[in-house]
This record gives sequence, structure tokens and C-alpha cells, in this order.
Amino acid sequence: MADIENENAQNYDLLLSKIQSLEKRLGSIESMLRIEWVDKEAKLKPSEKPDEGYTAENAESKIVEYGLAWLGSIVFLFGIIFLMSYTESIGYLISSKVIAYLATILLIVFSYYYRKSFPILVNVLNIFSFLLLYYITLRLHFFTEQPLISQKWIDLFLLFILIGIQFYYAIQKNSEFLGSIAISLCITTAIFTDSTYITFLILTTTAIIALILFYQKLWWRLLIFSLFTVYLTHLIWFFGNPLVGHQMRVVENPQNSIIFLFTYGIIYALSIFIPVERIKSNGALISTAIWNALCFSFLLLMTVLSFYKENYILIFGSIATFCILFAVLLKIKGSRNFAPATYACFGFMAFSVAVYGFSGIPDVYFLLVLESLLVVSMALWFRSQIIVIANSFLFLSILLIYLTTSPSVNYINFAFAFAAIATARILNWKKERLTLKTEVFRNVYLIVVFFMVLFGLSHALPSQYVTLAWTAAAIGFFILSLLLHKIKYRWMSILTIIVTGGHLFFVDLGRMEIGYRVIAFLVFAIISLGGSLYYTKRIRKKHKA
Repeated sequence: MADIENENAQNYDLLLSKIQSLEKRLGSIESMLRIEWVDKEAKLKPSEKPDEGYTAENAESKIVEYGLAWLGSIVFLFGIIFLMSYTESIGYLISSKVIAYLATILLIVFSYYYRKSFPILVNVLNIFSFLLLYYITLRLHFFTEQPLISQKWIDLFLLFILIGIQFYYAIQKNSEFLGSIAISLCITTAIFTDSTYITFLILTTTAIIALILFYQKLWWRLLIFSLFTVYLTHLIWFFGNPLVGHQMRVVENPQNSIIFLFTYGIIYALSIFIPVERIKSNGALISTAIWNALCFSFLLLMTVLSFYKENYILIFGSIATFCILFAVLLKIKGSRNFAPATYACFGFMAFSVAVYGFSGIPDVYFLLVLESLLVVSMALWFRSQIIVIANSFLFLSILLIYLTTSPSVNYINFAFAFAAIATARILNWKKERLTLKTEVFRNVYLIVVFFMVLFGLSHALPSQYVTLAWTAAAIGFFILSLLLHKIKYRWMSILTIIVTGGHLFFVDLGRMEIGYRVIAFLVFAIISLGGSLYYTKRIRKKHKA
């Protein structure tokens, strides 16, 4: 029996040694292959591990906690309002306000003592308790037949103390949402004052505060929100402030509203000076600049059409001067690339309106063509594709308006052609400076040159000379191709010859005298044959080379 036990022990030791040997071999193989064995649960990333705390019951608790907090606060708010209204209706004017203030103070005290135990509920209650304080204070003078405070300025002073506290609380909590509530209350106060200059002063102050908070806290959403609400409130005033019970109509007197409108625009334009290291993304700044321009332009247009039809030249001239100088300042300071170009484009658009008012139709088209060349020159200094693109669309729009609405004027026709070919040469000459990676805009200008040269010659000369003039234009395009070494001008020359041939056969044959007809045919034939010979020699030289 003892022998059997000894034999089993030896077998066990042998098996154990083999297992240990096998483990050593596997370990050496793993080290060579750099394989690490870890537990399956350890291999999971933290985000892949099951969330033991997230259950259906937990989700339900969150929904109930947030939802009931907001619902209860809203109900409490309206309950106090209804209580105050009921108490007033039965003749207790002072008691109604005292009861409402006491209820709000109790709510604030409750929030303070339970701020750590119920943080979500307390945050919601703080918001609604402040709104309730604002409403009660507002009712001390406004929206009541028997105000406790007869002088408006005293109630406004109290309201602004509350709004200042809200701004302070938002800054302390670093909460953009609480800041937006304060902005909303500023706008609400501006509307309820129902006094033009007080409203405008409040709107201006609101815009300044939003700009300061943008610089200090980078609250760009608050800035854009204030922009919309400020301009919207100005629009409400423009229509007679119907929110306080007035009939909706355009105000009878502008009351220097345009000065405040310019003030809003300048304040929001100053947001572009925020340092690049503070906010690297251009998205918020681009949105602010574009919406500021659109809202300002819309309200300015309505104001001008209503009150300043006779003086709009000075207004738009001032806008153009400010925007162009502002764009130059931004360029000198090395601001973001889009900013100088954006304000320059807006300035040139305003300048176009001023030019229209100064000269009238059709002379305005000549001045606008000269302005187009000035804009392209400005684009070179700004190194801006944006200005080139905007100028191209503006140039084409002016050309289409001229061709469709105005009689043909010879010097204007050739001014368009000259401006187009000059712009095309500038874009080709300085395309590296403008970082243009496409020939589309230059091709568009060359198409304009081609069309306006033919159009201008056909209107400037008697009909019997049109074919000869177009033939001369084809020669001119061809000479330009030789001087500039650009194939596009040769194509313009070829197309001009084709169009001239069509005009010769389909138009001139039926109306020209025999003498002019002979001359036209001979000149056209010589030019066509000469062109054919030139291209034949050119092709042969290429083949020999």
C-alpha cells in the first residue's frame, strides 16, 4: 500500500513539473510575441463597462426630479400671481404686494438652507423666485389702475437693481443661461417703459453689457441672443409698441431713432476685436457680423423709406465711410481674414446706394462701373477672395439691370467693356496675391467684354458699319492674344469672326447698299483667309518642332 502511495506521489510530482515547464515555454512565447493576458473585464474601456448606476429606476428618478421641479416652480409662480391679483381685486392693494414678497422671500430662504440637499430643485426655485420678484416689482407701477409707486423712474430703478443682481448671480455661477434671463428682463423692461428714449437707452445698455460679457466670459450665444432681441425690440417700437396695447402702425416721428440704430450696429461690430488667443473659432464672430449687418440693414431700410427719403444719400454715405474705414482699421491691426472683407463689402454696397442717389439713372451706371474697379483694387490690398466674389456678383447684377431697364448709352456700354477687361487682367496679374484657384471669375469678365464690345459697337455705329467694326474688334482681340500670350483672347477673336459672319449673311445682305456690302464682304474674306493661313502655319510649326 505504501509502495502505491509513493508511486502516485512521484507521478503527481512529474505531472506538476511538466505543467510548470509548459507554463515557462508559453511564457517565453508570449514575451516574444508581446502578448499580454488580462481579464476580459479589465480589457473593457471605461466607456464600454456596463453602467451599474443607470437603470430604468434611475432614469425615472431623473425625469421626475427635473420635471417636477420645473412644473412645481411654474405652478407656484402662477399661484402667487393669482393670489396677488385676487387680493388686489378685493381692495387690499398693499397687502397683496406684501403677501407676494413674503412668499417669495420664504422661497428664497428655503432654497438657501436646502441648497446642498436638493441642488436641482434649488436652482430651479432660484430662477422662478427671481422672476417672481421682478413681476411683483413691475406691478408696483405698471399694469395696475392704482400704482403704489406713482413715479415711473423709481420703479425702473428698483427693476434695474434686480436685473443687476441677476447679472451678478450669472457671473458668479458662470452661467450663460442666467445671463440670458437678465438680458430678457432688460428687453422686457425696455418694452414696458413705453417711452422712446428710455427704451433706446435700455437697448443700448443691453448691447454694451452683452459685449462686455462676451469679452470677459466668451458668452457668444448671449451676444447673438441680445443682438436679435435688441433689433427686434427696436422693430416693435417702430410699429408703435403694440405689446402694451397701442394700435399697430408706423410711428409718426423717428425721434432720432436712426442714431440709436447706428449705435447698436457699432457696438456689435466691436465684437471682432476680441483677441485671437481668446477665441480661435471664427464661427461666432462671422454669425455676429452677418446677423448684425442683416438686422441693421433691414431696420435702416424701413426707417429711410419712412422718414428719410430725401436724405438717404448722406445716411448711406456715412455708412460707407464708416465701414470702409473700419475695414481698413481691421486690416491694419491684422484682424481675422474674413472681417475686413466683410465690412468692406458692406461699405461698398452702401456706397453704391449713395452713388445712385447722387447721380441717378443712367449716369449712375458709369460711376458704379468705376466703383467696381476701385473695389478690385481694394481686394488686392486686402488679399481677399470674398471681395472679388462679391464684386463680381454686384457687377453682373448692375449690368443685367442696365441692359433690361435702361436705354443704351454708348459711353456706358464701353465703360462696362473696359471695366471688365481691366478686371480680368488684374485677376490674372495678381491671382497669386488673391489666392484665386479658379478661372471662373476671370472667364465671366471676358464673356462680358466679348458681349459688351459687340453690343456697344452695334449701338454706337450706323448699321452699315457694324460688320466692319466687329471685324476690327476680332483683329483687336487677336492682337491682344499675341501681346499677352493668352489663348482666351484668340478664342474671343474666333467667336467674333463667327458672329460677324452670321450678321453679314443674315442681316447685312438684306439691308446694306451694294457698295458697303462689297467692302464688308471683301474685308471679312481677307480677315478670314488671313486667320486660316496663320493657323495653318502655326500648326505646321508645331508638327516640325
